[in-house]
Amino acid sequence: MIRGAFGRIRRSVPALAAIILSTTVAVGVIAMPVQATGGSADEQRRVNEIINELDRLGAQIDALGEDYALAVNTQEDLAVEIASTEARIAEKEKELVAMQGDLQAAALKSFVRGGFSSTLSNILGSTSSIGDSVRKKYLTSAALNTGAGNTDALQGIIDDLAKERATLEKQRKKAESAADYAASRLNAAESLASTYESMQSAAERELGSALRSERQRREAAALESAQAEAAKFKGSKYANVAPPSSKAGVAIKAAVSQLGVRYVFGAKSPGNAFDCSGLTSYAWGVAGVGIPRTSRTQYAGLTRIPTAAIQPGDLVFSGYPIHHVGMYVGNGQIVHAPRTGDVVKISAVSWSRVVGVARPK
Repeated sequence: MIRGAFGRIRRSVPALAAIILSTTVAVGVIAMPVQATGGSADEQRRVNEIINELDRLGAQIDALGEDYALAVNTQEDLAVEIASTEARIAEKEKELVAMQGDLQAAALKSFVRGGFSSTLSNILGSTSSIGDSVRKKYLTSAALNTGAGNTDALQGIIDDLAKERATLEKQRKKAESAADYAASRLNAAESLASTYESMQSAAERELGSALRSERQRREAAALESAQAEAAKFKGSKYANVAPPSSKAGVAIKAAVSQLGVRYVFGAKSPGNAFDCSGLTSYAWGVAGVGIPRTSRTQYAGLTRIPTAAIQPGDLVFSGYPIHHVGMYVGNGQIVHAPRTGDVVKISAVSWSRVVGVARPK
């Protein structure tokens, strides 16, 4: 059942969160042993290698997280579809029982002599296809003679039921497939998170201060670069670009109110945990604007604008395929839930990695 499959994936999220909350950046699949180096040049080279590897693994974990979020989103959509199909089946079954009862009662009044009642009960009580010409003729005769209608309506309900039941079976199979895929993405992410954690811990032990200093240097340089690039956008005019939503300020305030909240795959829980698209969909939801749940569906479903036309409240996407989104707050910065082990924060935009910008309305 879909609920069982969905619950199986949902229950595994806290376990993953426990693993990923101790990590902070991102790396390659193979953990690299960290060794102390003698010279400062060698040490700096080693620091750069470690940070680059962490960043690469982090991007892989983020991509797996997006795959997981998409699969969970698919499960949620299918759960709604399944409930709707089950409701339609229940209604059709009620119609079938009522029509069978009416036909049976009318036919029995006309054919109660000669032992026909038992035969008619068996025929009219069937929910299988009434394709046999003899049975259909018999039923039609009974229906016409009693004024109870004809078997076409009865057959139509039976055919509709068969179609709905086939649809339900397909939906359940899709839901199981989505659950299996979500589980595989989650397992892969857990494995990479374990590799990440080991490498991060080793690097901190051997190159702690040098590692922190280099990260701070990179963050400062990134902010300076992002702000300089953003300054070039001022004054850019695009005749066909819709103006920013009047609700952008509300969305930004909602996102900023979550600063410090931890990152967890597939999460959208104010004050507790978010993933990147969970934060943006939450913030715009607070502003009264519904947007898709995942970064890829947000990018596909929202109005895209030129990067140079970016305004506060717009969403900034990155990754190939897209696996991250943040909300632009101005001055070359975004508020976002960055990645595994991090928290909601404001960071510089890495313009070279931006795939596109979209504007909720």
